[in-house]
Amino acid sequence: MHKELKSYGLYVAALISFSHGAMALSLDEAIQKAISSSPLIEKSASASQEALWKKRETYSGFLPTLSASANHLLSKKYALTNIQFGNPGAEVVVPQIIPSSQFSVSSSFPIFEGFSSIQRYQSMLENESAAQLEFNWNQFKTEMDVTLIFYKTVASKTLIEVAEQNLKVLKDHLKEVNLFKKSGMATNYDVLRVEVQVSNAETELLSAIDNLAINEQNLLELLGENNKEIKLSGTLPVFSESILAGLSDFNFYQRPDIKAQKERISSLSHLDKAQNSYWVPRLSAFGQYQYYNNINDSLTDSEKYRSAYQVGILLTWNLFDGLSSYSKAKQTTEQIVQAEKSYRMTELKAQKEVEIWKRKFNYFLIQYKSRVNDISKSQESVRLAKEGRRVGSRTNTDLLDAEADLYKSQAGAVNAQIGAIEALINLQTSLGKKITVIK
Repeated sequence: MHKELKSYGLYVAALISFSHGAMALSLDEAIQKAISSSPLIEKSASASQEALWKKRETYSGFLPTLSASANHLLSKKYALTNIQFGNPGAEVVVPQIIPSSQFSVSSSFPIFEGFSSIQRYQSMLENESAAQLEFNWNQFKTEMDVTLIFYKTVASKTLIEVAEQNLKVLKDHLKEVNLFKKSGMATNYDVLRVEVQVSNAETELLSAIDNLAINEQNLLELLGENNKEIKLSGTLPVFSESILAGLSDFNFYQRPDIKAQKERISSLSHLDKAQNSYWVPRLSAFGQYQYYNNINDSLTDSEKYRSAYQVGILLTWNLFDGLSSYSKAKQTTEQIVQAEKSYRMTELKAQKEVEIWKRKFNYFLIQYKSRVNDISKSQESVRLAKEGRRVGSRTNTDLLDAEADLYKSQAGAVNAQIGAIEALINLQTSLGKKITVIK
């Protein structure tokens, strides 16, 4: 255990060292770095751009299309048609003349399609708005997550210091009790009891070191960084109950993610209307110009080229397509149902979480104040136990118990602080807004 602890001690020293290659970060710097380089933010920004291009794709329902084509036949065999004139048996074979070279330009313009293009545009417009809201939400959520992990990392380093101090004191006690045993002033029971406490203290230190490593890796993940040494500058904040004043009138419907879900439902509703217009006839105007050579096989003999054009109105009506359009329309209808249920689930969860985290925040504030008072009492208890042991009115066991209480109070105060921070951050996440600056 002692060898393992030594290796862990070297490891944590490397983790919290102030070496030249370490990344020194304050909370504000960590937040800015996460927002600028987090893969989640970058993915969300890309999704927002995708939604913008989807909206622009719907412009095709209002704009004309233009296409060009060219072809040149390298080999051909004409189809033959027999034409019979007046006299029986007088039959002429006429080949089907196909242009050897042909250039054409075609254009079409939608006139009426049951307003489906308008509905699709409105759908993608609201889809773009939802994507932007989700981008804003991911920025806010990332800021909250970075703040929480930042202070968890700071708390882990503080707990390591407390655990190291506790272990040092217990090891000093172990040396003393071994000396007392040799002189007959202590028993084997006293030695075994201190050894158990030393073993527990070593385990507590190992756990604190592991938590530091885990929290640093979680922070690096949020920052979009690979393995790197980081050095954080900051202390754990202390809060008061006044922070929660005025929260009775909160409106979580203004949360960006909830508004985004609402926009998604509206977007699907417009898309559903567009899908259901499959039965409406489509009316469009078209035109085509052709420049072709059906006299010889030359590609460059311009004197043999002729021209032709067509302009007209096209009406198409989808009478039956194997239930494809009908099935797509029904799929969109069911997607609306799913989106509405997801919205309702988020709504219920938000209402529940606001109440839960308010209660937890108040609980950890009370616990923190209690642990701070306990620290003062435990420090006095340790002082009295030392004085009592010196004059013979207290035993080594009394001093050990007093010091154990001091360690528990110190660790409890740190855990209560991080509990309050976590509760406040989760409360702000549930509300979708900041109610205080955590520094």
